[in-house]
Amino acid sequence: MTNILIIGNARDEKLAKWADLIDCSDVIIACDGAVNNCIEQGISVDYLIGDMDSINQEMLAHSNDSSIEVVENIDQENNDLTKAILFAHGLEPKAIDIIGVDGGLSDHQFCNYLSLIECQTKARIHLDDCIVSAITKTNAEFCSIENGTTFSLFSIGTSIGVNVTGAKWELKNSKLTPSSTGLHNIATSERLAVSCESGNLLLFVNR
Repeated sequence: MTNILIIGNARDEKLAKWADLIDCSDVIIACDGAVNNCIEQGISVDYLIGDMDSINQEMLAHSNDSSIEVVENIDQENNDLTKAILFAHGLEPKAIDIIGVDGGLSDHQFCNYLSLIECQTKARIHLDDCIVSAITKTNAEFCSIENGTTFSLFSIGTSIGVNVTGAKWELKNSKLTPSSTGLHNIATSERLAVSCESGNLLLFVNR
């Protein structure tokens, strides 16, 4: 079981702030043009994945000539992050962490959250202010958390049988629909548990 780190193509992202995640990763995947940022900042990449629309031919040739394994996927039905998560899931990882997707166009940012739901994995997006993960029937979240940490839980569509324990406002077998109701909850123990019987939830745990 390996720890996989996916690096997105956020321009001018200073990746050194994620040194702990980079250092403990066994496999690093760059999404398309992110390989430019990785090479410039001295980060060793194992796989380059995407439709290669954000990388110039010189850098693509450099990647092919180096130890980087290039996986070109021109399917336009999903974005490069989804492609990378699905590829990483095929490697049977222990964990999939994602960096380099903070900022940029708002529609792209929102699509990154939907990629978590689309892929139905335990991948987590690390942002400057929070960690985002998807909760589905097959992907409950049981995480260690500092008492007093704030978090938010939102339903994408209708979610049934939602359970939240270890929080100021807990839920038991509840129904959630898209709304602002789940904004700003507070952890009251060192273990937060979130699950649902059906539907899709997005969990934002603040740093």
